[in-house]
Amino acid sequence: MLKKNFISNVQIILLLNILVKPIWIFFIDKNVQLTVGYSEYGLYNALMSLTIIFNILLDFGMTNYNNKSIAENNTLIKKSLPNLIIAKSILSFLYFGIVFLIALLFQYKGRALEILALLAIVQFFNSFLQFLRSNISANHDFVMDGVLSVLDKMIMIGICGVLLYSSSFKGQFIIEWMIYAQMIAYIIAIIFAFIVIVKKYTVIQFNYFSFKEMIDLCKKSLPYAVLILFMGIYMRSDTLMLERLESAAQNGLYASANRLLDVANMTGFLFAGILLPMFARLISNKGNINEIIVTSANVLLPVSLGVVAFSFMYSHEIMYWLYKDNSEQLSWVFRMVMACFPAYCIMYIYSTLLTANGNIKLLIAIAISGSILSVGLNWILIIHYQALGAAITAFVVEWSLAALYIIYCIRKFSLPVNSKWIIQFAIFFILMCTLNFALKSINCSLYWSMAINLPAFVAMVYAFKFWDKKLLMSYFKQ
Repeated sequence: MLKKNFISNVQIILLLNILVKPIWIFFIDKNVQLTVGYSEYGLYNALMSLTIIFNILLDFGMTNYNNKSIAENNTLIKKSLPNLIIAKSILSFLYFGIVFLIALLFQYKGRALEILALLAIVQFFNSFLQFLRSNISANHDFVMDGVLSVLDKMIMIGICGVLLYSSSFKGQFIIEWMIYAQMIAYIIAIIFAFIVIVKKYTVIQFNYFSFKEMIDLCKKSLPYAVLILFMGIYMRSDTLMLERLESAAQNGLYASANRLLDVANMTGFLFAGILLPMFARLISNKGNINEIIVTSANVLLPVSLGVVAFSFMYSHEIMYWLYKDNSEQLSWVFRMVMACFPAYCIMYIYSTLLTANGNIKLLIAIAISGSILSVGLNWILIIHYQALGAAITAFVVEWSLAALYIIYCIRKFSLPVNSKWIIQFAIFFILMCTLNFALKSINCSLYWSMAINLPAFVAMVYAFKFWDKKLLMSYFKQ
């Protein structure tokens, strides 16, 4: 029953995101970059990375801690919610101070600091929304959490769509307009989330506020804060370093190559949001976690491997289709960043399991290792290979960390090592690569290749028994 609920929840969330987020990525975000140019978007992307790296100062690990603790005992929401809301509001002052200090040390000035201020406010709103969503997902209300995961994008699509495509504003779009749209979208989503929490779970009463309890919660959340800070460094420092060491234009090119990976990773990120409270509850009740691990891997990994096989062979065509740019540099950067996708999928499963089990010290050690490796390799490779250097670094870092997460999960949970299962994934990937190589060799167009890949992929996932037809059909009937 747990497995059925898991997959039905995943189906709903994936459907919502498949309907909304690609529209945002391909019709809004991409066209914003094409309108304002690589350099302007590259500056925006670097400043956004700076605000995201230190985003943890807004949250202090409270969202992850809250998700895990309420999943284990949902009666805590009444007392912890007001304390955490006030704590997050106080921490925002620290966040703004640190972000601007770092920006000045990196020699940002003038308009860059103005954009940074706006993006910092956006991150404040985003952090609040993620925190409110953690209360909803911890209660296993994944459908409502899925709605909230796309609500801000739906609003932004409406606002930016008018500004980009309306004849009244055509050609006038500036990057600040997208940031203002983000602010409005997050405010509306936050209000909606508040209403849901009050109506479904608890009335937020600030007379429960206790300064002592707030400090205690911050102390309990501190390890999560350290973890997320170092995760932010190894995941986002590349764009910041690329813009500072090379140019905003190179960073804009790197952002272009990453756009499809960002779309793909949204699915994995949502998976992790479901898995965290589910793993926490299973561990608390001494349930069997291996079934959920296998199910998650069987859903995510074939998709990611199929995407990598297709992207590697048709990189020139995909980049030209999106940006009218078929340069060799952009093509290779795209190949390298897409090769990270399966590693991200592995991490979404296994790092989430370690988080749910409370292995924070181990996770911090892995994240610190990843940060050192990322900053060190980026410092060397960006200078020599520019955007491609950042992409190579990302590939090395993400796969190294994915391997570490698997190794430690096997040790901590005594998970069975199924060699046959691993070989199946390897053979599946080789067959997908062979198919796309053959299609490329006979000059099959991008569109025809996509049309052939889809039924071939579905046939193979069933042939390898990654997907269970009877199980999946029962969910569609539901």
